Amino acid sequence: MSEDDGENEHVLEHGAPTEALTPDSERMVVLGKDLVQSAPGSMVPTTENASWMNRIKKAGASMMGMRPSSSSQDTLSKEETEKQHKKKWKARLWSTWNNIKYSSTWMSDRTDEYGGDDDVVFLGKKYSTNRNLNGVSIGFEDFCSDYYSRLWITYRTDFSPLLNTDTTTDCGWGCMIRTTQMMVAQAIMINRFGRNWRFVRRKKSHVAVHGEETEFDSVKMKEWMILKLFEDKPSAPLGIHKMIEIAAREKGKRAVGCWYSPSEAVFIMKKAITESASPLTGDTVMYLSIDGRVHIRDLEVETKHWTKTLILVIVVRLGAAELNRIYVPHLMRLFSMDSCLGITGGRPDHSCWFVGYYGDQVIYLDPHVAHEYIPIDMNFNTTPEDPKKPKKCPERSYHCRLLSKMHFLDMDPSCALCFRFESREQFDQDMRQLNLSQFIDIDQGEEHGMKRVRDPLFSVVYGERRRVPSYEREVSESDQAQADKHGFEML
Repeated sequence: MSEDDGENEHVLEHGAPTEALTPDSERMVVLGKDLVQSAPGSMVPTTENASWMNRIKKAGASMMGMRPSSSSQDTLSKEETEKQHKKKWKARLWSTWNNIKYSSTWMSDRTDEYGGDDDVVFLGKKYSTNRNLNGVSIGFEDFCSDYYSRLWITYRTDFSPLLNTDTTTDCGWGCMIRTTQMMVAQAIMINRFGRNWRFVRRKKSHVAVHGEETEFDSVKMKEWMILKLFEDKPSAPLGIHKMIEIAAREKGKRAVGCWYSPSEAVFIMKKAITESASPLTGDTVMYLSIDGRVHIRDLEVETKHWTKTLILVIVVRLGAAELNRIYVPHLMRLFSMDSCLGITGGRPDHSCWFVGYYGDQVIYLDPHVAHEYIPIDMNFNTTPEDPKKPKKCPERSYHCRLLSKMHFLDMDPSCALCFRFESREQFDQDMRQLNLSQFIDIDQGEEHGMKRVRDPLFSVVYGERRRVPSYEREVSESDQAQADKHGFEML
């Protein structure tokens, strides 16, 4: 091994040297090793930490690159040893890099940016940010509680391999899948608990005494059963293993590690819900529109004449290369609706779940944070191996405390508008209101004609049922080039 290789492995084995630390950084442990975990302020390279960052990059280039081939005198066992050695360090490098790149401490907490006179609109709820005489904003605290209660499904590491590969993480490519999971989880949570449900952390004092289940344990069990739908294991009906399995029917092994567009992720989730045998999903169906037209006859067939709750997803493109500002009021109106499940989309190459707005800023939950996979088990007080050692609590990584927002015009124009409807009456009322607000078109058929608006988000058709929708189409080279440039699909 060369001197450089020895230094590279030392960096991965022992982490950054002391001189790499800045005043606003701290150490973190990855695979039992000490590494630097910097706060947002230390992301700017300094003379003290630049050398360490260069060494990390050099280590990555060395470990990810091809080693010199063995000579003809090398035995098969030596080749296998070298191969295993390379695989070991490659896995360690990726684990180290993912924990650094996707650490939650790199996220910016924007709590202090809600001090104006505007209200916060969040998934159909409105919260005032005005402060009382004591300088406290009760409305803002209620918003934070609501935000924290949403299921935050992010990248995971160290779960069981996907398909027949060695891949045990979705870091770097599974963000749109995670975004879609968050949106569907919100619909299922409303189905079971209503929109006003708030998350309460389970403490030791809440554990059942002498085997008697408390009311708190009963509610918490229902929460965890919903969470287990999305668990990162093969048996979870809406987990990433199931979604990749469905995708592999068309893509093969390319399903692992490839990036998914908004419509692809929703279409896979639609199939996963259809194939699910869980009673938590039995009363829910999903309908996907990729051409901006929602046909009422299709919804009646999908929901079996509205006997099931509908998750309606409409994929739209609200601009060419960037979001057209004329659609900002349209999106604000959607976020204020009780039926709103948010918007799945993001900015170029960065998927997010948009859930509300404040002023001209859109609020979102970001899946680009890597958490270690922890099996979801209600009895997490102690581990079987060491009864004195408390188990890690998995639910803490499914709720986000850091508020994130961006300007509306920074959104990628390709996105998916998501709704939840329990009845035909609710659907008709919401669509009528959107049409009166000049946000959507309504086609009432030959007898009643069209109710058109100038800049519609989509169209609702009350008439003869159109042909069965196709979720695949040919894309021209120019369209594909533009889609690759901006990170999202062309419609």
